Amino acid sequence: MPKSTGTRKSHGRMAFIVHLGDTQTYPTADGLDKTKFYVVGAGLFTGFTVGLYPVSVIKTRLQVASGDAVERNTSSVFKGLLKTDGIPGLYRGFGTVITGAVPARIIFLTALETTKVAAFKMVEPFKLSEPTKAAIANGIAGMTSSLFS
Repeated sequence: MPKSTGTRKSHGRMAFIVHLGDTQTYPTADGLDKTKFYVVGAGLFTGFTVGLYPVSVIKTRLQVASGDAVERNTSSVFKGLLKTDGIPGLYRGFGTVITGAVPARIIFLTALETTKVAAFKMVEPFKLSEPTKAAIANGIAGMTSSLFS
């Protein structure tokens, strides 16, 4: 049976910890450094977007190509883009995408963490195990935050 919740001092701040047996602990939303959470979360999202954006550009080019287009496969589109536009051609429209995506990601993360805390408190009276409560809270939070973003 999981132990009760407690606190732990971490880097000069109090962090709220849920204890799962003797070996597992994880911080809850109450113990997160919100600034670091948003910067790292949005930063990682932007990093993945930078890495995957050229694939999206190539996919879009293939989707809008007419039946008589010279570029009929991924490698020919990639080579054609590099030949005509260079590396910047792979990132055409990136600024517009990021301008909309970063605020949407912040809204998603805010809704996720806020709902997770509320859902965890909501399932508390059911006397379920900590992992079960966390799974239910995370599921509710994921569904709810997807509606907001």
